[in-house]
Amino acid sequence: MYSRGSEWREWDLHIHSPASFEWSGEKFAGDAVRNDQLLDEMINALNGASPAAYCLMDYWHFDGWFALKKRRSEETAPKLKKTLFPGIELRLVSPMKARLNAHVMFSDDIPDQHLRDFLSHLKVELVNRPLSSNALIEVARFVGKDKLAVHGFTKEEVDADDEVAYLAGCKVAEINTDSYKEAIRKVPDGRAIGFMPFSTNDGLQEVDWSTHYAYTLGLFESSPIFETRDPNLWAAFCGIETPGNAKWVCNFQAALRDLPRLAVSGSDAHCFVGNGKDKRGYGDYPSGKRTWIKADPTWKGLLQALKEPAKRSFLGARPPKLERINENKTFYIDRISIKKVDGSMLADKWLHEVEIPLNPDLVAVIGNKGSGKSALADILALLGNSQQGAHFSFLKKERFRGKNGEPARQFLGKLTWLAGDPREMSLAEDPAHDRVELVRYIPQGRFEALCNEHVSGKTEVFEKELRAVIFSHVPKDVRLDALDFDQLISAQEATFRARTEGLRSRLRTLSQQLVADEDQLNPGVRANLVEQIALKERQRAEHLAIKPQAEPAPTDRLTTEQYQASGRLAEISAELEKLSVGAKALTDTRQGVGRKARTVRSIRDRIAFFQRQYDAFTVEIAADLELAELKVDDIISMTIKDAVLTQSVEKLVAEEAEIDLKMATLAGVRDGLIAEQAPLVEKLNEPQKKYQTYVQALQIWQTALDVIDGSDTDPESLKGLQRRLTQIDELPALLKKRREERQGITSDIFSVLEEQRVAREAFFVPLQSLIQSNALIRDDYKLQFQARLLGSPESIATNLFSDIKQIRGELRGDEESLNAIRIRFDKYAFNQPSDAVGFANDIDSLLTASAGEVGNAPGIRSLMRKDREPASVYSYVFGLEYLEPKYTLMFQDTPIEQLSPGQRGALLLIFYLLVDKGRNPIVLDQPEENLDNETVVSLLVPVLNEAKRSRQIIMVTHNPNLAVVCDAEQIIHATFDRKSGPSISYNAGSIEDGTINKAVVDILEGTKIAFNNRGQKYH
Repeated sequence: MYSRGSEWREWDLHIHSPASFEWSGEKFAGDAVRNDQLLDEMINALNGASPAAYCLMDYWHFDGWFALKKRRSEETAPKLKKTLFPGIELRLVSPMKARLNAHVMFSDDIPDQHLRDFLSHLKVELVNRPLSSNALIEVARFVGKDKLAVHGFTKEEVDADDEVAYLAGCKVAEINTDSYKEAIRKVPDGRAIGFMPFSTNDGLQEVDWSTHYAYTLGLFESSPIFETRDPNLWAAFCGIETPGNAKWVCNFQAALRDLPRLAVSGSDAHCFVGNGKDKRGYGDYPSGKRTWIKADPTWKGLLQALKEPAKRSFLGARPPKLERINENKTFYIDRISIKKVDGSMLADKWLHEVEIPLNPDLVAVIGNKGSGKSALADILALLGNSQQGAHFSFLKKERFRGKNGEPARQFLGKLTWLAGDPREMSLAEDPAHDRVELVRYIPQGRFEALCNEHVSGKTEVFEKELRAVIFSHVPKDVRLDALDFDQLISAQEATFRARTEGLRSRLRTLSQQLVADEDQLNPGVRANLVEQIALKERQRAEHLAIKPQAEPAPTDRLTTEQYQASGRLAEISAELEKLSVGAKALTDTRQGVGRKARTVRSIRDRIAFFQRQYDAFTVEIAADLELAELKVDDIISMTIKDAVLTQSVEKLVAEEAEIDLKMATLAGVRDGLIAEQAPLVEKLNEPQKKYQTYVQALQIWQTALDVIDGSDTDPESLKGLQRRLTQIDELPALLKKRREERQGITSDIFSVLEEQRVAREAFFVPLQSLIQSNALIRDDYKLQFQARLLGSPESIATNLFSDIKQIRGELRGDEESLNAIRIRFDKYAFNQPSDAVGFANDIDSLLTASAGEVGNAPGIRSLMRKDREPASVYSYVFGLEYLEPKYTLMFQDTPIEQLSPGQRGALLLIFYLLVDKGRNPIVLDQPEENLDNETVVSLLVPVLNEAKRSRQIIMVTHNPNLAVVCDAEQIIHATFDRKSGPSISYNAGSIEDGTINKAVVDILEGTKIAFNNRGQKYH
């Protein structure tokens, strides 16, 4: 009937019927027809109110129960859809001034005779008679006038009228306390439970414990249920310490013999439907203190709650789990159903007409091998769009899908959620990769791949899974809109990376300069320069030797035309000389303006980069400033006069254009003058022509001499070569200075990396706090996150020797080369800048020494492989590209990298079940190799119990006992037979009196081994 197993339901265990003497509405009378109508109203009121189970607590008798039971047996009666237990409300003799009420609750299948026998065992005080109407009348007539007067009766009317005497007896009668406890014990098969009011009307709280300790303790021992509306008292009865009961809960539990009790709050309804004011109807809990019990609304369900009241009861508007479900309905599966496709001709039934409602807590799917457990898990995962299809064990070609998708394509699966559209698809389809994963599936294959392949270094998926969990605990205000851990790191550490990249960019430039310097210090370079200088000097001497022979100016008398031509040629020669000087000046000016423009653009780009750094910094500290109630502008401000730079660039660009225009104009004038020369020369006589030829030749010769001599900035000229030789002589001192600068950059890079490590360490604080709050994980498994600057000699060697040949000195052979790196790496802890600088220098010395065996040339170029550059090696070694802030996880004092597959399995499930804050349902197909039953029982039972508070878990296991020990709310035993079709049975899977519930035993089909309620195995 209750296929979903244990669910949270409202229980109102204190109501009355029209047979109760203080009923506020119309009571039962002699009219049988009217009585049936009242009973029908009562049934409809019970059905219409929110509780799923009630207990009828009429005073002094079971008349209401008997009447309702009789009416329910008649065909004309409406069907009672709720559970109703018989009960009785009594008043005990007590040592306190106030009255002391007591209740007893009975199983709903108790025979009527047992109830009558119960009444016969109760002794009415003063008259010492079994409880009955006559006994109540007798005790009313026995007590004195003063006692009757307290309750509004007179001696005369009580003696004269049996009905009045009965009412008075209900008011004044008291039951002997020992007979009350004995009567409960005598009810066969434990079908009666003592139920004491505690902090409600006429409750046990009013008894003075210090004076009447034995009396109070006796009622504590005989009462598994207490009535209260105080959450702190509820917690104390359950054995839970709260701030409100911390001072007295230990003594309170000691009085209870350290056995938890179920605390409930009833409506104490004296009418069917309340008015919201002074009249409470069924399910109208005072002060909103509703009673919730997580169990089937049955007698066995109540016994479950008595065993585990802390986990199975709640007082208040709604249990936290139901609140979570109500707020996250799209994350809870309501049911799964499977059927054949319309028109299917397949004779086999397999999974046809399967419909399984699922509990929102822990569901256990049990059965022997081949019973279809993994099939059900695969189908749940498929319909939940899991991306673990590669690890399906049932829905694959070798099995249910066959080579052509048969017989899977003959079946449709449907997954219905508590909210949102259901998901329906063929069992032969695969989930779309672009759809959201709605179910986290951990099949055996996936689990083994995560745990085993990482050990062999085949995959980093295990770390990715852990990173996802870490990310889920990072506060939202720290996430910077990142969608995963990698994005978070990328966003949070952008400033660090920018600073590091800036430093490494400087280092790359410096490395290139260092290599250039080292290359220039090669003896061959100097020898080559000396040779080039000698060659240039010979060229100059040879050029001087061919200086044009001087020609005197002609003295012949010129004709007017010749005179004019000669004068114009002289003017042209002077103008050309002037143009040459002007062009050179414009060229120099143009170069200067160009350098200025490039410098201003560089300044503007660097300022823009600085602006981005500033903006990132303000974003980085925004949360802290907000917390401190400060504003960025109150502390720091930055003003950039970008307009000045823009105006400067525009001005320089305009100058460049103006100069270009002038140079083009000069070039045009020069071309025009040269073109004008030739016809003018033709007008001269021979001496005049000869002189003009000399003048032009001298101009050309002088230009060639200027080219040979050159300048300090012309590297191919004589002066440039001489300057280069002087620079080589100055290089050793410059090289030393640059190497010192390189060490400083390395130290700065390490400092930034260390800041980055510290910042990354902060990401683990929330998760580490959660771990510290869980004694099991903290003490037994010692989980601890560490953020460290990590690198490996192997990685360094791999990177270095892809550029460098291993043929000399210590760098001869793979193993020898790796050992040389490892020895130097192991010298340093890398916890301070000097360690990083020391290691980089050691590697530089190692490489330089190996290269030095070739010759006296400085640097490492002789070691480089083809097409590889020394600058890249220097940038790698001194840029610390092999060091990275990384997290490592310690599990039982062992780094994650060294865990065995079994340890990884346990760790992974701890993360999935307890640490992972995801809300999607988890479907776990228990891996037998990586996660044995003993590990599950010893490690994961408490984790499962805690995890199911926040999400739906479906666990597939071959061991039925495991399902019980894990306290599954719903146990499903499903067998999918191709001929007869599916066979499915259910049970709540709870523990009753240290044994497995009988219905579970039926499902387990004779299993011999069971567990008691402490998880201990017995036969």
